[in-house]
Amino acid sequence: MNKIIASMAGTIASAALALIPMPFQQWAGLRNAGAGACVGFSIAGYCVSERKKQQQLAFDRWQFEQQQQQKLIEEATRPVVIETAVNKLKTQAKYALADHKDDVSAAYTAVMIDKYGEDWIRSQLPQPEPEPEQIALPEPELAAIVEEIKQKDESFAAKKAKLLKFINEHELGWIAQCMKKPVVIYGDQGSGKSYFAEFLALCRYYLRGHQIISIADPHFHQNCDYCWQHLVKLGVKGFGAHHNYQEVNSQILAMYDRFTKRTLKDTPITSIFDEVTRYGQEEATQESAAKLGSKLSSDPRKANESPILVSHAKTLAALGGSDGFADAIRGNFIIIKLNSNSEQEPLWRGTISGIKDEDGEPIENLKISIAPEWIRSSWVYDLFNSASETLPETVSNTANTETETDSTKLDRILGISEDYWRAESNPEMLDRLKKEWIAELGNSPDNQPDNAQDKPDNLDGELSVASDFISLEITPEPLPREIYPLIWDAGDFARLLPNDSESAIFERILELSDKYKSASKIIQQGLGFTQGKGKPKSYSDVGKPCFKYIVMKYGTPSLIANFKEYLERK
Repeated sequence: MNKIIASMAGTIASAALALIPMPFQQWAGLRNAGAGACVGFSIAGYCVSERKKQQQLAFDRWQFEQQQQQKLIEEATRPVVIETAVNKLKTQAKYALADHKDDVSAAYTAVMIDKYGEDWIRSQLPQPEPEPEQIALPEPELAAIVEEIKQKDESFAAKKAKLLKFINEHELGWIAQCMKKPVVIYGDQGSGKSYFAEFLALCRYYLRGHQIISIADPHFHQNCDYCWQHLVKLGVKGFGAHHNYQEVNSQILAMYDRFTKRTLKDTPITSIFDEVTRYGQEEATQESAAKLGSKLSSDPRKANESPILVSHAKTLAALGGSDGFADAIRGNFIIIKLNSNSEQEPLWRGTISGIKDEDGEPIENLKISIAPEWIRSSWVYDLFNSASETLPETVSNTANTETETDSTKLDRILGISEDYWRAESNPEMLDRLKKEWIAELGNSPDNQPDNAQDKPDNLDGELSVASDFISLEITPEPLPREIYPLIWDAGDFARLLPNDSESAIFERILELSDKYKSASKIIQQGLGFTQGKGKPKSYSDVGKPCFKYIVMKYGTPSLIANFKEYLERK
């Protein structure tokens, strides 16, 4: 505004200077200068005026936008403001009502005290509840209940003592050192890793009071009825069935969370993680598995947790670790390696590292063995859940009136069921069965020749004990060979099947065993023995004894176990 006024004043002064009368020649220059100044001031005043106008327009536009923005904010926050105001009014009303009730109650109490005195006060005090009537049991029944509880406690204690005795006396007691530390069990397929993991978890459950909290296994749908069956009976939940690595990852993260919350005062727990080798390769578990080794090296002890990990690979790779924490693993893990043969069957042997000697020094690669007579989960579970108070070392057989074979008797003494031979047999034991079957077939009345003079005398038997295994070697005397003998040898094979070789037929049986589970189908549909009796391709005269001869001569322990029932059939 000041600039506009100055411009106008300058213009008026210049105009006056140009118009006043004065000699033209003398003041011409001054008049021209005044006229120029007048025009210049006019132009300057106009420019300043326009600039001010634009600034005012910009300010008005900004002010309008701010007002619109404020309106939008008010509209958006109006429900919240209203709700807050309503809640405030409700709270005020609530407290006002409570104050009113207190005032009314106080007035009522004052009136009642004034009217009735202390009698009314005593009537308002809470009356003690009557004690429940004690039901007195007759002394004999009470004594019987107390005795029953006492016997159960003593029975459980006796079973614990027996299991502890076996554990402490087996190979320097290495199993006893696996009750607290994290344990990694690894080895090739078929080495019995998961079965031993269940055995160890059951020992912790019954001997140390561990809570078995979970089993994370991508193959749980396949293993729940086999290597995890006894833990499932105890109510342990499985996670990861049908290769659901999201569930497996949830259990890894749950363990990490327990590490941050639990203390040594909490109940000891055991968590099981199977197929750990795959965790670092699956997208769902890759991130959490990268921390597995370092977490398990430092956190489980303070959280009173003792994880069991089952892996197919070497421990460092399976745990996502490197040489950087190799020393921590050696000091805080127990590492068990179990072996299997080329048929992927357990050898019940291996090595252990991470346990300590009497001086506290770690032991590396100590050779160990798994005694199949009792280091198995079914034995531990049956021990603590059977009605008998004694260890099932001997079982009464008075109810069985049939003649008991030597092999059955030996199994009964060892407490080994028929299902166990199929699931957990080792080559030495199945070799014993194989010889027993041959001997029993040769000694069976159905297999004896009609001529009494040709019937063999009693079989000579010798019981031998080797290592941890007991075998019964019985060699029958040679039987007279008929045209179609029930028990074959190499000569019978060459005579009755001159165009075939033993190795070729065995390879064919192995190939067909993956397709057919029935021995009859293998013999008839696979090997072609279907013609009637007395024919070169007769099922009963040639095919059946040929199959038994080949399988018992060349068969692996697992193959023999698969066709055990057929091989024993007369």
